[in-house]
Amino acid sequence: MPSLRQHLRNAAGFALVWVAAKAAHRVRFRTTGSVPRTGPVIVVANHLTTTEPLALARVAIGHRRFPHFLAMQEVFGWPGVGALARATGQIPVARGSASAAAALDLASGHLSRGHLVALYPEGRLTTEPDQMPGPARTGAARLALRHPEAPVIPVGMWGPKQGSEHIWHRHTACLSVGPAVDLSAWAGRSDEAAAREVTDVLMDAIREQITVAQEMWHAR
Repeated sequence: MPSLRQHLRNAAGFALVWVAAKAAHRVRFRTTGSVPRTGPVIVVANHLTTTEPLALARVAIGHRRFPHFLAMQEVFGWPGVGALARATGQIPVARGSASAAAALDLASGHLSRGHLVALYPEGRLTTEPDQMPGPARTGAARLALRHPEAPVIPVGMWGPKQGSEHIWHRHTACLSVGPAVDLSAWAGRSDEAAAREVTDVLMDAIREQITVAQEMWHAR
């Protein structure tokens, strides 16, 4: 049971994320109602920009869930942002280091406590010229295989320009929340081949939702 202090931190996090997301984006999202109100959830998405995690957080909050992101460790050193990230249980990832796997253990702990964990299978910003996701790492798949009780929800995002050049320019972010991905074919497996196969399935599901987000963008 979370303490009163943690409830207050989460409430502050909800409020700050809402305000920050409103300032950074005009968020439009479509949902299939696949995100449960309680229990562990894994959200996977494409990653176009440095600020678009705020839009994804806004979508989670729209489902009455508080997101716990796997975020690059550098974020935790940013003034103000780092303190809030630590206080609200965000998960640092030391990319490219031997300790990066520890982030999955922390994420696993959050899932065991019934939290929503959000991560980007690519492990970095999308760099492909067509803005579609590039090669993905297997971390999200490994987490999903470790927690078969947690539905894996794919989200596709479209609209913002790639990278960080837009950071001071408010823009529309369209996000489509898809149905949970069926991973029953890999039940009980945790081998490398299974992780790679599940990674491919997750990325296909994300790309399918990007197509919907693109339609939303053009129809806005």
